[in-house]
Amino acid sequence: MSDESVFLSGKVRDRVQDLMKYHKISQAELADRIGCSESLLSRFISGKTDKLGDENVIRIARVFDVSTDFLLGETDIPDRVNYDISELGLSVQAAKNLYTHKVDPRVVNALLETPEFANTTNLISGYLDDEMAKGFAVQNQLFAMVAGMLRNEPAAAADVKKLQRPVYQADLDAIQNSFMTAVKAVKKEADSKQADSRKLTDSRKLTSEAMKKIVAELPNGKISRHVTEEQLADAVAKSVSDLRGVDPEQVKKLFLAMISRKKRKDRSGHDK
Repeated sequence: MSDESVFLSGKVRDRVQDLMKYHKISQAELADRIGCSESLLSRFISGKTDKLGDENVIRIARVFDVSTDFLLGETDIPDRVNYDISELGLSVQAAKNLYTHKVDPRVVNALLETPEFANTTNLISGYLDDEMAKGFAVQNQLFAMVAGMLRNEPAAAADVKKLQRPVYQADLDAIQNSFMTAVKAVKKEADSKQADSRKLTDSRKLTSEAMKKIVAELPNGKISRHVTEEQLADAVAKSVSDLRGVDPEQVKKLFLAMISRKKRKDRSGHDK
């Protein structure tokens, strides 16, 4: 489902119609894919009957790869959150290792979300099926035959033999390179998130410290309903008076102007 797809709130029949339109699937095709009669689906969509059956709702959700909560109108987000382990292709032991944290789910998630890791898994699949190895075995046989034909020229024969390589080496090199690329991508993303988190923390810290300085300049050192705009503006100006190049009086005027502008905007919105 595209991140750009937007679905309005609605009931089951509304959602089904939206999904059919989005995926360009006809009633006849959908009925065939979920194993119900086209007449039943047609009557349901047209509102002539409210009976569709829980099993058909589940099948429709699977056809469109959305959650049943989305079909039932419980959420406006179509993406599924929960999957059966058989749907994910996981073995019971693999799921157990994830559930018990024998493997780090955070790392598994990061790898699965990295595009290069899909290439890594495909390379490993080919390695397990000996796809590339078979090709190199044939190639090595060819080099051996050519070397045999050059036995009267030992130097040339030796050069040809050097072209031979372990049949699985190419697989392993490709897998290693792809996996390291995926790991580096995960690390880069993690570093970026940590940097963003530090910036947010620093920003919040600065904001908190600035607020403490402002409050300290207010009468009685606290914010109350009795604090006037003028007193608040004075407090803001005094809180930055120790900064080089800052004119407290200008800060005060700017603050009062901002308050005045906000009041006018609020008043304008209220009048409408």
